[in-house]
Amino acid sequence: MNEAISLETKGYFSTALFDSFRESDYLCDVTIISKDGQRFPAHRIILASASPFFRVMFKGSFKESNQADVTLSNVDGTVTKMLIEYAYTGKTECPSSSLLFLYEAANYVQFDGLSQMCNDWLKRHVDESSCIGMGIVADRCGNSDLLQLAGRIAAMSISVLAESEDFLLLSAEHLSRILSHDELGVKSEDEVLTIFQKWVKHDEESRRAQVETLSKFVRFPLLDFEESSAVLSDLDLISHYHSSSESGRRRFGLDGVLLVAGGLQPITDEISDFEIVCNRARVYEPNCDKWTPFPPLALDVYCHKMAISNDVLYALGGNTENDPNYDSLTNIVQRYDGERRQWVNDVERMSRRRIDREIVCCDGCIYGMSISCDEMTCEVLDSEKKVWIPVSSPKKALSGDFILPSLANKVFAFGYNVQNRFGYTKYDRFEDRWSKFKSCPRPSLLDPASEYVTMGDRLYIFCDNNRAAVIFDSRDERFSVVDDFCPFPSCNGFVYDPESKRMFTFTDDEMGVYDERVNKWDIRDCNLGFRSFDLVLVERKLMLDFV
Repeated sequence: MNEAISLETKGYFSTALFDSFRESDYLCDVTIISKDGQRFPAHRIILASASPFFRVMFKGSFKESNQADVTLSNVDGTVTKMLIEYAYTGKTECPSSSLLFLYEAANYVQFDGLSQMCNDWLKRHVDESSCIGMGIVADRCGNSDLLQLAGRIAAMSISVLAESEDFLLLSAEHLSRILSHDELGVKSEDEVLTIFQKWVKHDEESRRAQVETLSKFVRFPLLDFEESSAVLSDLDLISHYHSSSESGRRRFGLDGVLLVAGGLQPITDEISDFEIVCNRARVYEPNCDKWTPFPPLALDVYCHKMAISNDVLYALGGNTENDPNYDSLTNIVQRYDGERRQWVNDVERMSRRRIDREIVCCDGCIYGMSISCDEMTCEVLDSEKKVWIPVSSPKKALSGDFILPSLANKVFAFGYNVQNRFGYTKYDRFEDRWSKFKSCPRPSLLDPASEYVTMGDRLYIFCDNNRAAVIFDSRDERFSVVDDFCPFPSCNGFVYDPESKRMFTFTDDEMGVYDERVNKWDIRDCNLGFRSFDLVLVERKLMLDFV
C-alpha cells in the first residue's frame, strides 16, 4: 500500500524570518524608493504575494521587472516603510495624523486588507477638522461611502470650515458638492452666499469664470435681498435673484438637530394601538426637513428623559413595561458611546426609579429628584466618574405628581405640599440648598403631570385635550394662561432652541414648529411610527461626533 505521509515543520517559513532577511538586506532583489528618496530593500516575491499591484509590476512585460530600483513617486518615506512592514508581517503602526496618507498609499498599491482597516478607522473618526482632506482623498480613491460621509460633515460644519485655509483651497467641484447638500449648517441662505463670495475672492482672477456655474447651488428665493444685495452685486448675480423660482431647501436658522428616541410603537402595521415599548431613534435635520436613522437605544424605554452633559448624550429612567405605573419605572442610565456608535449601560444607576418629569439638565448638570415615603431625594450625575452624588433635598416634600424644570439656570420643583397647596421651591446649586416652599394660585388648567417646556425665563405647561398653555415667568414668578396657544390638543413632547427662538413638538402624525419671534406655528406631516418618545436638541458640532 502506497500511503501518503504528511510532513510538516511548524514555523519554518515564518514571516519573522523573512522580515529579518529584509532588515539585514539578505537576498533582497529590489529596492523601493519613496518620493523623498528613502530606500527600502525588499524581496519581489513577498511584495508580489501581498498585492496585485506588485504582482503585475514584476511580470516580464513591465520595465520594473528588470529594474533593481522601483520608485513610488507619490508616497513618502514614512508611509513607504509602513507599507513594506505590512507586506512582510501583516501589521504596522501608524500615527492617527498619518492614517489618511497610509490609506491613500495602501489603496494605490492595492493592499486591500490594510486599505479596509484604514477606511474603517477613518469613517469612525471623520470630523470638521479632517472632513475636507478626507473628502479629497476619498474622491481620488473612488471611495463613494467615505466621500459621502465626509461631504455630509463638511456641509454640516460649513460655517466653521469657511474660516479655514483648507476651505479656501477647495476645488470648484468639491465646493459644489458641499453647497448642493441639503444639510448645510447655516442659519440662512444669505450665509451660503457670503461663504461662496469668500471662496471666489481668495483667487478671484481664476474663479470668476466659475461663478455662473457654481451659483446654481445658491438657493436665491431664500435670500433676504436687503441683506445680500451687496454680495449679489459684487458677484454679478442680481439678475439670478430676480429670475429665480421657488427653492426646495428650507432654513430654520437652527444650530442643531433634533434627536427622538424610545417610546411606543404599534403592535403590528395593521393595528394602530401603540402598546409595544421600543428603542427606536431618529434624527431630524430642520434645514432640509429630513429624518435619518440613529442607533437604537440599548433598552426599550418610554417616559424617559434625554439629556446632554459635558457633550455626552444620556437617556435616563422611564418605563420599560407596557403599564405606565410606578412599578414599571426604571433607574437605568443609557449613555451614547460616540466612538462605538452605540448606546451602552456603563453609568451607575440612579438611586431611585424615575420618569421624565423627575429629571432635568441645568447648566450642563443632570439632576434627579423623587418622592418616597413622604421624603424627597435629589442627586446629580458626575459625568466624569459616571456616578450619582446626593445633594440637598427640600426640607418638606411635595406630594403626588411634580415637575422639575430648569429656568434661568436654576432648578425648580412645582407641585403640591402636604397641605395640598400648590407652589414651588427652587435649588441654589452654589449653596446646595432649596428655598422655602412658596405657594401661589394655581391656574385651573394646570396639571403638574402634563407636558412642559422651558423657553428662556418662562415655563410653558400644556395639558392634554386643551390647546391652552399655562405660563410661569420666573422673572416675576407669576402664572398666566394663553388660550389656543398650541395647535394640537395632545403632544408627544416639546423642545426649545434658545438661539433660533423656536419650539418643536409632535403628534402621532404631525410636527409643529413655533417661532417665538413672530408668534406663529408651522405645521407639517411627520409620521414617525412611534410616540411617547423623548426628544433633545443636539448641537450640530456635537452631532458630528455621533454620526
